Amino acid sequence: MTSVPKAAPRAATARPASDAFSLYDAEEAVIRQAETMLAGLSDAAAGVNALAEAYRRGYREQQRLVRMSDRMQLDLQKANHCLAEQRRDLQALNEALSREIEHRSRLEAELRRLADTDDLTGALARRRFMEMSVRAWQRHAIDGTPITVMMLDLDRFKLVNDSFGHAAGDAALVACVAACLANLRPHDIIGRTGGEEFAVLLPNTALDAALAIAERLRVAVASAAIETPGGTVILSVSIGVAEARPGESLEAAMQRADAALYTAKDSGRDRVRSAPDALGSAPGRPIRMTPEGP
Repeated sequence: MTSVPKAAPRAATARPASDAFSLYDAEEAVIRQAETMLAGLSDAAAGVNALAEAYRRGYREQQRLVRMSDRMQLDLQKANHCLAEQRRDLQALNEALSREIEHRSRLEAELRRLADTDDLTGALARRRFMEMSVRAWQRHAIDGTPITVMMLDLDRFKLVNDSFGHAAGDAALVACVAACLANLRPHDIIGRTGGEEFAVLLPNTALDAALAIAERLRVAVASAAIETPGGTVILSVSIGVAEARPGESLEAAMQRADAALYTAKDSGRDRVRSAPDALGSAPGRPIRMTPEGP
């Protein structure tokens, strides 16, 4: 039997050179991907670290700002407290200053009153009487209205002091002025010009009306009785009256009224006499009137 010869084994086909080690390509790709991922993770980690560091810096800065804010708040509270104390101190100083100003104003007013007023009788002091009378006289010179001046003197005043004491003399002066004020008009001016001498200015008043006023004053003073331990003091007053002449000064009119006063004294006291008026009537014209009129 003829044996069939076995087929020779097929020779292995050779791989191309480019396909060498193709078994590890996938692993290398995975490794490359892993390296890329690791590189990305490293970059991400660096970014995270940078972000964390930035956060830490921001947190530290925030803490610094908070501490600074706390200090500023504390300083502000202290400043507000200091301002509040200063405001209270200033208010106290203002109140004290207001009290001092008020006290000084009252003191100034009192000093002015003492300077302007005779402290015993309440009549104006001579200086203040002259100031007010000069202004009234100037208005008279401008508008031409009549104006009259009177000079008054308590009769036998030295005898009152010598017989009843100086306290009685003071009481007599006070009673004289009180009687005059009760019978003068609000715009009339009375001042003490000497020890027991007084002057009265009557604005807008002609001679006849002034004589009627002077007689009322004389009667009022004569009605005032002063009770003293040594007895009752009966007062009387002599009065001289002068109406202003055209262009005449206050001082000149007062001198004429003073001359009329001494005429009243020489005529027996307790009476009213007028100085020559603008029409040239005789000086020392006597006038005796009741409180109601001539």
